[in-house]
Amino acid sequence: MEQKAVLKDLGDGLVMRRSTRADADRLAAFNARIHGEDPQDAQAVGVWTRDLLSGAHPTFGVDDFTIVEDRNSGEIVSSMNLISQTWAYEGIPFGVGRPELVGTDPNYRARGLVRAQFEVAHEWSRQRGEQMQVITGIPYFYRQFGYEMGLELGGGRSGGEAHLPKLAEDQQEPYAIRPAEEADLPFVLRLYQRSCRRSMISAVWDEALLRHEIFEKSQENVNRQEVCVIETADGQPVGYLAHPGGAWSGGTMMALTAYELDAGVSCLAVNPTIIRYLWRIGQVFARARERTLNS
Repeated sequence: MEQKAVLKDLGDGLVMRRSTRADADRLAAFNARIHGEDPQDAQAVGVWTRDLLSGAHPTFGVDDFTIVEDRNSGEIVSSMNLISQTWAYEGIPFGVGRPELVGTDPNYRARGLVRAQFEVAHEWSRQRGEQMQVITGIPYFYRQFGYEMGLELGGGRSGGEAHLPKLAEDQQEPYAIRPAEEADLPFVLRLYQRSCRRSMISAVWDEALLRHEIFEKSQENVNRQEVCVIETADGQPVGYLAHPGGAWSGGTMMALTAYELDAGVSCLAVNPTIIRYLWRIGQVFARARERTLNS
């Protein structure tokens, strides 16, 4: 049996401890209930939790969740985690701690449980030599734990069916899009690393992280990205793209989260194929949630 490392007695029968593999089902159910926006999203959040506790993630350990348990009921009532990453500033790498899946049962809020866990997570991050912690979440809420708005998150351009570039009746799609394979990892990584040079701040990826993203995450994981290779009609790879494994905004929007072409390849030539692909796959995802794709 795995030892449950107690971090702090919080009083009133509440104890904070580190996670173990044995917590996977209970913690997945807790996070699904607290963070899920609808039944499908809740299931995907639960799968993400199980994946993190599987031990497969290259930079996350099975004990990197904090868990607050009520010893009176045996229930998990609050939790969060710390995911270690490497970012780069103008090409100079530095360590980053990413708090994630921060949540508390409504009946246990306003007791300082999240604050107590942030104190532990910040200490873990300090011990790992990470220069900063970065969190995405409720605007302004995390200021009370020492966070300030620092980077823009998200944004982009959108369009609807009326904006789809049409193929002529006798025209074949000039490019093909297929799921990335193991042999594609060096190609995708090379293009990703080149794209990072356009940004002052970027995330540092290696083959282990890319392999985990493509091949080791569960299909239903809410944070899994579908990574695809773009090829010419004769099978020559010219770029890659990534998109979520489902439509966003309740199943009504299909997003492109990464798109990079090799040197000398025209985006004006490839873009129409990409847009048609996104609309086609987005419709599949929307129908799976009984929704209509809007953009």
